[in-house]
Amino acid sequence: MTTTTTDIAVERGTDDARQRRLARAISNVRTRTKATDAARVLFFIGSVAVPLGLVLILLGWWGASHTPNLYEQIPYSISGGMLGLGLVFAGGFAYFAYWMTQLVHATRRDTAETRAVLERIEYLLSGGHTAALSPASELVPAQTYVATAKGTLYHRTDCASVVGRKGLKEINAAATTLKPCRICNP
Repeated sequence: MTTTTTDIAVERGTDDARQRRLARAISNVRTRTKATDAARVLFFIGSVAVPLGLVLILLGWWGASHTPNLYEQIPYSISGGMLGLGLVFAGGFAYFAYWMTQLVHATRRDTAETRAVLERIEYLLSGGHTAALSPASELVPAQTYVATAKGTLYHRTDCASVVGRKGLKEINAAATTLKPCRICNP
């Protein structure tokens, strides 16, 4: 069987049309904006487990202290004391993990801002700007925020909730009544 150049051109034209349709369909797919933030889940687990563990420890102590028999005190200390202690440690670790994720997010944000400032300084020092010195406000790039037409939140332009969406309007974060997105502005 032989293939002619017209057959290949027809196949490529069909493939291009299919790819364009696929790209159009994908651009209309909405992402989940109410995605669960793992750091907030850790914070919630820690804030529930630690007080619950302390309550169980107190209940175990209360039960063991009000009985004179050792065989009655052991179940109280195991169920109340040990389980409560385990919950306190697990909640503490969950809260510690939440705290570490917040530190990582802050470090990444600070690093990106520092990198942008250093690139701007390098550009200015390499002769890219004719003025002798620019004010400090020019060195720090202004963050651009966007919002949907009927949205109640504003997002960074690289937020997963708004990337590729149409009909976005630019927002001044300092002068708006919209709330910041919890995904891109933790």
